[in-house]
Amino acid sequence: MAETEKNHIPTSALVLLDNFTYPPLPPILDGDLEKQVFTHKSVASNLPIELAQKFQSYDKLAHIGDSLLNTFITCLLHSIKPESRSNVATNLRSKLTTREINTRIAKHYGLPGRVQCGGSDKSTFLLSDQLHGEVYEAYIAGLFYSYMNVNDQTNIKSKIGSDHSKKNNLSSTGRDRVSYGQAFDRLSSFLVKIYTPLIQGSYDSYSEYMDTVTELSLGAKAELNQYTQKLRLGTPHYSPAEYLWPDWILENDRRGDHGKVWKSVCTVYKGNGTKITKEGIADGVKPAENVAAFLVLKELKGI
Repeated sequence: MAETEKNHIPTSALVLLDNFTYPPLPPILDGDLEKQVFTHKSVASNLPIELAQKFQSYDKLAHIGDSLLNTFITCLLHSIKPESRSNVATNLRSKLTTREINTRIAKHYGLPGRVQCGGSDKSTFLLSDQLHGEVYEAYIAGLFYSYMNVNDQTNIKSKIGSDHSKKNNLSSTGRDRVSYGQAFDRLSSFLVKIYTPLIQGSYDSYSEYMDTVTELSLGAKAELNQYTQKLRLGTPHYSPAEYLWPDWILENDRRGDHGKVWKSVCTVYKGNGTKITKEGIADGVKPAENVAAFLVLKELKGI
């Protein structure tokens, strides 16, 4: 691997958010949607059964917001790094959409504190980072649907159910409805200001290199076993895999387990008393063993 490929040291998104310049949070333009975004499902426990059945909390919006975020970040990743392999983009996207990241953003904008809960569930909610992240996802969906000129009297349930039945792109008020694409574009103008610097700070060429080798090494462990048998060499030996921080992530950038990798070392003893030992690093134990085996194979074959 060329030395220049190691020059850019990636930083975890959590670290980048420590001193982050957040864009202003756009308001949700639809009053009913905004109310739903900040309503916890526990509120239904205080309602009569017939009303509880029609009750809408932020759960469905969070599900939609999660999908919107994944779609947006995937498109943005390939726009910023068009040379990126799909598995590299998938790996980086997963690091940018963790519950920890979503919770950090939600807390910055003060979203958890605006949620209405039923009974004693408020204190439980305020202590749950997972639920805080869901509120951010729900807010994203609330923005998206509010940009589509949803009638103030129409909740998200009826909105979703009526999308396929509406004709001529008109809302129930008779006004022109904004299309999905237009609403997504408007939402993107906010999200791009958050995720562009996170992508640029989290991505590096070494991640691209490592994922390329991981992809090329698929099946290498089995191939190495066959090749060593053909050459009448000893059975490949693999050391117990280690879960550790790679040396390209600086000490100050290490938070939680995000960025850690698995390392496996493969050794093959040759007939002349020498040996070949190679280290494989990847995001899982089996991939790390395959990478190590792949590198041993290349040396055995003189590639």
